[in-house]
Amino acid sequence: MPDWETGRARAELFASVLPRAVLSARNAGRGDPASGIPASPVGVRAVGETVIDEFFIAINSVIRDIPPNDEIERSVGRCAEVAAGFTELGALGMNVDPPIPLILGRDRKLFGTTGFHQIDFSVQPDFPILDPADDPYRDGLTSMRVLSRGGTGRRWLIWVHGAAQGRSDDLYAFRAAHLHKNLGYDVAFPVLPAHGSRRRDKVAYPGLDPLLNVAMTLRAVAEIRSLIGWIAAHDPIDITIAGTSLGGPIAALVASLDKRVSSVLAVVPMLDMHGTLAHHMDRAGSRGRQLAALMRSDAVRAVSSVVDPLSVEPYARSARRMVVAALNDRVTSVTAASRLHDHWGGGVHWYRGSHVGHAISGEIRRAVDDFLRSAPGPDEDLRGQQAVG
Repeated sequence: MPDWETGRARAELFASVLPRAVLSARNAGRGDPASGIPASPVGVRAVGETVIDEFFIAINSVIRDIPPNDEIERSVGRCAEVAAGFTELGALGMNVDPPIPLILGRDRKLFGTTGFHQIDFSVQPDFPILDPADDPYRDGLTSMRVLSRGGTGRRWLIWVHGAAQGRSDDLYAFRAAHLHKNLGYDVAFPVLPAHGSRRRDKVAYPGLDPLLNVAMTLRAVAEIRSLIGWIAAHDPIDITIAGTSLGGPIAALVASLDKRVSSVLAVVPMLDMHGTLAHHMDRAGSRGRQLAALMRSDAVRAVSSVVDPLSVEPYARSARRMVVAALNDRVTSVTAASRLHDHWGGGVHWYRGSHVGHAISGEIRRAVDDFLRSAPGPDEDLRGQQAVG
């Protein structure tokens, strides 16, 4: 297969969408008994949702800005230079305790019929051994969207969005009004670096600069932990964190670093960012395979280890951990979700559909609602407890 920059290669990416989807659905129909992954019935819906995933991958393969090989090689070389220091500190040493956020502004806004507060704040964590030049968001400016009734003694839910999200329409995608009005949560939607209003030219997350990816994950985790400090000032009954796709491992890391998080939910999580990128590059000709090998290099694995949720464990007890896995997931993988569940224990919901398809699934909405409804209530106040699973 030729490199994806050519017209022929791009045509082949789209021509292979349906055959890949059919093959994937058949493979999912066998399951993986050794890993505990159940079989997914092969049918029109399963194939249709997998087609959506494959089409999404093809589109992103075409529109993604791929830097020159030598630039990516330099990025991986920088990983090799700092790898020893990163692995020595590990996830606990590199993910520092952030300060309480400085609130810069609070505006009342509407998205459709949903009212929310846009809150801008600043967080200035002091990351060890991370060169400030590797953190394009070192000014500390960030924002979140909040639905809150105000006062103390509330249940709080932080939802971490996925890649290419972070806009006001997240309130619709993640059912903010329902979570707030019907399930009774005060809800916060932080905006990840390089997303939504925080997008910047030539800064991609996830992108093909591994050290930048790790730096932005460290920053995202620190920002959300700082947000938890702000929530804690409201004397909450409990705090739940959920994350979708790219937000899944970020939520998992936060829950493993902050004992104030009593429940954690990871939905179709992208467990290994660089491994996921490499998997998709493998189909992109000789250049793609070269870049995939760089993403799988020992140096990249070393620096990535400090943001690996499998290296830590949530404080939430096992019953308050849940993974949603899509059996036909072609964007990340059902294997990634299964590995996280194996590490956590707790609950798992096997969805017989795809990564993109999960967003329109009533089945998943019901499973998520059941998990959130079963969170500790006023008679099970967990404040001050260290609930280690």
